Amino acid sequence: MENSAGILTKITDFIENKVSPPLVRLSKMKYLESLQMTFMTLMPYMIIGATATLINNLPGLFTSDGGFNLPQVADFLTKIITPVQPILLQLVFVTINILALLVAILNGYNLGKINSQKVPKVTPLVTSVLSGVSLLCFIDFAKLSENFDWPNYILGSPSLFAGIIISILSVELYTFLVKKDITIKMPNGVPPMIAAAFTSIVPVTLVVIVFAIFGQGFENFDFLTIFNKLFSYLVVGGSSWVTQFFAFLLDRLLWFVGLHGSNIVSSVMSPIWTTQITDNIAAFSAHKDIPYMFTEQWINNYVRVSLFPVALLCTLSKVKRFNVLGKLSLPGTIFNIAEPVMYGLPVVLNPIMFVPWVIGFACTFLLNVGLAFLGLTPPMVAMTVWTMPAPLAAFIGSGFKVSSLIISLLNFVLIFFIFYPFFKVYEKQELEKEKLMEAEQAVE
Repeated sequence: MENSAGILTKITDFIENKVSPPLVRLSKMKYLESLQMTFMTLMPYMIIGATATLINNLPGLFTSDGGFNLPQVADFLTKIITPVQPILLQLVFVTINILALLVAILNGYNLGKINSQKVPKVTPLVTSVLSGVSLLCFIDFAKLSENFDWPNYILGSPSLFAGIIISILSVELYTFLVKKDITIKMPNGVPPMIAAAFTSIVPVTLVVIVFAIFGQGFENFDFLTIFNKLFSYLVVGGSSWVTQFFAFLLDRLLWFVGLHGSNIVSSVMSPIWTTQITDNIAAFSAHKDIPYMFTEQWINNYVRVSLFPVALLCTLSKVKRFNVLGKLSLPGTIFNIAEPVMYGLPVVLNPIMFVPWVIGFACTFLLNVGLAFLGLTPPMVAMTVWTMPAPLAAFIGSGFKVSSLIISLLNFVLIFFIFYPFFKVYEKQELEKEKLMEAEQAVE
């Protein structure tokens, strides 16, 4: 036991001192920081679009092709949904289908806000609008139809990475011009808002002209298509189960040493994850094959689930501290709030919990990968709020597939039994400590 504890201590020290610092520095890069804030802000809108897609496709679940084969139910739902279908489609259009534009505008604001800390003349509101206009410079408006139908949803998830890159370049070029004082200088008595507007005229004009030239200044050369093609390879590479596995393993390791692994990993993976789920939503809406299996939602709903099983073990424990912790944290863990268990048990920096937390969850991931290849785990086609219990999120996120709910529940049971022997070892140690403390108090 001492040898294993020594090895785990060395592993923990290595992660804490060698692996974590560069990753923390990476997550604090201003570009990743601005993207994190951007995607957090956009989360409600993506959920709105995903929910509207689900409702719009609800009748199809009850047809013979959908699996339930209840045509009467399908007809009934169709009659209810048809009158509100234009509203549902509009909700999808103004959220999912213009995601790249929304990301560009929001990322322009967040990055401008960060840059303004060093260059006070940079105005976040200006950089926000500038980023959106810069992306639109790459759109060929001559190809728009009378119905305002963007070809291939060019402002949606296919152009997500292009929107990110263009917003970064436009804001940085604007910041550079402002920093070099290439602006119209206003007298001291001019009100700040008016002064800011005139200050931005020259740099904004130069940036928009540059992007308009690159966007439409070269005949038969579509920069946006090239952007999208290049970054599509990144999404495909990032969507493999191997890539997702190592990202998840890193998440577990970082959590073990007390860092918020989910935030650090998502700061890098968010653009890939967002593209995956929005492409899945679009495919589901169009009744096409779902392109991505191993999405963030797949990990959350099948693998990560929650620490409810560990909280349940605590409530059944004879250790007084564990028992109180379990009763207090059990309701929260149902809704994916893990911090009380992580830091109260603790799992963090606890050598006994290293194996179930890191190796155990890794094995759970691989097992679910196997189930996916066997066609047993349905892919996720919708987003849910992160506090929704995993089995319910799996059921809704898969398009109301009962098998998703069952597999998610089985993963709860699996995690319970993975943690059980290690928890019992830890419990035995804590019981001995309690008895020793009680004996000392009795003597006193």
